[in-house]
Amino acid sequence: MNPIHTLLNDLLAVYWKALIQHRSHVAVIESEGASLLASEMTAKIADEPETIENLQNRLLDLGGVIHFTLPQPNIGTNLREALQNDYELQKNARSALNKLVKQVSELNDAATRNLIEAILADEEEHLAWLEQELNLLEKLGEPLYLSKRM
Repeated sequence: MNPIHTLLNDLLAVYWKALIQHRSHVAVIESEGASLLASEMTAKIADEPETIENLQNRLLDLGGVIHFTLPQPNIGTNLREALQNDYELQKNARSALNKLVKQVSELNDAATRNLIEAILADEEEHLAWLEQELNLLEKLGEPLYLSKRM
């Protein structure tokens, strides 16, 4: 199989997993009464279906076939776990996407590199937001943190 096809299918699997995990965490956070935070999270992940579509289109444009195995999402059971699990996912995404940029550059695929770089920029913004939320949760404690996000 073409290495770019494999890379794009692997990335699709990660983004479908992330979408499931993030949407599940929105539901967990809403169930704890933090509707403002849930709305913020929904806005942060609103572009994920577009990212998936862009990855699929790139794969198909290159003559590839969509074929991947969906990894198990890591869904938290409360607000802290939800934020922490999403933070870990985003942190891992940043390092993985940086490696992919290098790989596709070595394969001389500038269009795929540009797509991954755009995804990376968005992921770094999401990571910074999650970092800030976890820091606030730690500093304020859960009751005060939640009171500002209901």
